[in-house]
Amino acid sequence: MKNLIFSITLFLVLSACKKEDLNALSTCNKEELNASETIMRVNYYRQSCQGEGVFNCYLTQEGDQVGTNKWNLFYNQIEGFQYEEGFVYTLKVRIEKVENPLEDMSSRKYILVKLVSKKKA
Repeated sequence: MKNLIFSITLFLVLSACKKEDLNALSTCNKEELNASETIMRVNYYRQSCQGEGVFNCYLTQEGDQVGTNKWNLFYNQIEGFQYEEGFVYTLKVRIEKVENPLEDMSSRKYILVKLVSKKKA
């Protein structure tokens, strides 16, 4: 019975990993374990914020906050996302944990998976 469970688990792990090179298997599994996906909304305007200087931050909602009146300053970037002011975006993003980030850098990396909607504000 344990062998059957182990075999099924191994099959599922190998199926979830999209890399063809078996030598990269440990890297792929590590990436899968250190990542998650979520729905995020980006508001139609950005707001001045301060970090390592003054710049414009996205106003975002994530998870249970989506659709509420609560918007948070987002100090990070979203790889693959092309922002145009005047539109409210709903995005599906992948969040990856950054191993050993540089000082004052985020430990999370956001990557656009899908543009769900783009609506004029």
